[in-house]
Order: sequence, then structure tokens, then C-alpha cells
Amino acid sequence: MFEVARARAYDSAVVALEWENLRVPFRVGVDTHAIVQASLKKQLRGQKRYIWMSWDDAANYLLHEKLSLDDALLYANKSIELEDRFDNELTKAKVLSALNRPADSETARRHAIDLGDAAQLRDYAVDLLKTDRNTAFAVIRENARRHPEAWQAHEGLARMYFAQGKSAQALKEAQTALASAPASERSGLEELAAQLATASGS
Repeated sequence: MFEVARARAYDSAVVALEWENLRVPFRVGVDTHAIVQASLKKQLRGQKRYIWMSWDDAANYLLHEKLSLDDALLYANKSIELEDRFDNELTKAKVLSALNRPADSETARRHAIDLGDAAQLRDYAVDLLKTDRNTAFAVIRENARRHPEAWQAHEGLARMYFAQGKSAQALKEAQTALASAPASERSGLEELAAQLATASGS
């Protein structure tokens, strides 16, 4: 009989053959990265080559796996050529950063911010709060300047003020966001407002 044991690597598994008291394990693996890269190139020669998201997804895969970053940059540029968007400009910025080209990365990142809507900038800034607060704060302020009526901009300000220890100001912004947010978004904002109310002693 034989059994397949789970392995930590996603591209291999340990197979064991057993006869009575004898057990012979051996590993079976495939070069997942090579297979996926070949598949990407094949797909991008088909109908998907006309869709910006296909190229952006391919660039993000290579970036995430730290593979062929020059190809990732080519894919990001192709995506932008098809349709210049916040998403693919941000992908390009990340790839350029990984290629140690900080000036070019900042140019692409700045262009992404110029293209972003209130929701995209809010999401980007909230993600940045985990690793780069100063940049996150700058994006949040830019979002509030460009989209002063958007509830997402006020949510961003609430999170910024909370991170800065300004709970009362944060609560005010959260309440402003709640006043115009759609029903589908209210539960998260209500939870945030309750947390801020506790922190501010309101």
C-alpha cells in the first residue's frame, strides 16, 4: 500500500510505500513556478491579452513569488498600455520598488494615487497603516482633499486620528462617515465608532 503525506511546500508531497514492516518514503515534486510562468505566457497570447487585468494579475503573481521581476514590469506596463488604472500603476510601483528603482517607483505610485477613487485610496491607506504610517497619513489627507464628501475619506481620517491618539477627532470623522455610508458598510463603521467612543470616553 502507499500513502501521501502532506508537505509544507505547495509544489511537493511525500509518498510512502509500505510492505508489512518496511516503509519507504520518497518525495514527489513539480516545478510549480515554471509551470505557472509557462501557463501565463500561453494565456497572455490568447483572448486574455486584450484585458488589462490579465496582465496585472500576471505581474502580481511574479511579484508575490519574487520571480522574473523584469517580466513582471513588462506585464505591468502592458496592462497600463491597455488601460491606465490605479491598480496597475500601483502594481508597477511595487515591482519597481522590488527592482530597487525607488525614484521610478515613487513616480508610478504618485500616478496611481492621482488615478485612485475615494474607496481605492482608503483601502490603500488602511493597508499602509500597518507598515508605513507617514505615507498612509499622506494618502488619507490627499483623499480627504480630493473627495471631501466621500464617506470613505472620512473613515480614513477616523483611522488616521485614532492612530495618532486623537480619539475625539477620530470619533467625529467616523460619525460623519456613518451618516452617508451605504447600509452594506454600516456595521463595520458602527463597530469602529463604538471603539472610538470608548477610547474617547464619550
